Amino acid sequence: MAKALSVIGDTWTFLVVREAFFAARRFGDFQERLGISRTTLSATLDKLVEAGVFAARDLEPGSRWKAYSLTPKGIDLFPVFLSLLAFGDRWLQKGVPPLALFHLDCRSWFAPRTLWAETGQPVRAAGIRFRIAAGYWRPAEPATRSRRPWRDGQVVGRRPCSVERTLSIVGDRWSFLILREMFHGNTRFDEIHRNLGIATNILSDRLKTLAAGGLIEGGGRGAYALTSEGEELFGPLALMKAWADRWLIPERKQNLSFEDARTGQPLTPQVVCSCCGRPVSARRVRYVTGYSLEGASDKPA
Repeated sequence: MAKALSVIGDTWTFLVVREAFFAARRFGDFQERLGISRTTLSATLDKLVEAGVFAARDLEPGSRWKAYSLTPKGIDLFPVFLSLLAFGDRWLQKGVPPLALFHLDCRSWFAPRTLWAETGQPVRAAGIRFRIAAGYWRPAEPATRSRRPWRDGQVVGRRPCSVERTLSIVGDRWSFLILREMFHGNTRFDEIHRNLGIATNILSDRLKTLAAGGLIEGGGRGAYALTSEGEELFGPLALMKAWADRWLIPERKQNLSFEDARTGQPLTPQVVCSCCGRPVSARRVRYVTGYSLEGASDKPA
């Protein structure tokens, strides 16, 4: 998961990729829809191209302007976004969700469901165990600067988006890694600090943000605990790890895998349609927005 976050581990990167799923292609499309500075957008696009998530081509021969499109590696992030959207719809959105999804395979409106492919059960941390590869060791993550998330549950762009509401609480690398530690049972401040190599002031800030967002509780001199809301973020985290296993791990040599604690069966997370139960892909989903936004498209990514 840390490898996935090295590619998409901040809110602006997530949102630029999201706009690509909404058929944004040109620099101006991304800037207008997100209200992002030109400098930040340019750096983010360059990063995504270098990572192989986006492909860039000249709009015209010899032009300095580029068109950006999702590569297969980028399109494969679609389940992660659907899972974040489903979380935001359930826990952070009041009233009717802003986006209605239509599955072309079964011709039905649907809600995303994150399930284990092998059992059909919801992806939860309960009832599974982590299998660690022999000889694997995990050094502390290097401390790097990370932008503070936006205010809890708020959006800053032009879309009233459930994905963005989720990212306003967890949309930076440190917040995701803190949640990862808690799912591994490391719930005390000193444990998280030691394992991540994170500065104490940044750790304290992120924990306060996660608590204010309703994802964790407790703390002080005792341990923190995931709330019911926080526990449901295991699905998006598992999908990020699965994406990194497919695209970022040399020869797919996994250091950690999920398995059923009772049977030992390997488990793989996937996002399926709530109507037909089949996996959903970006090219087989259409959507209708419940808001007005010039330039929005119902075309697939």
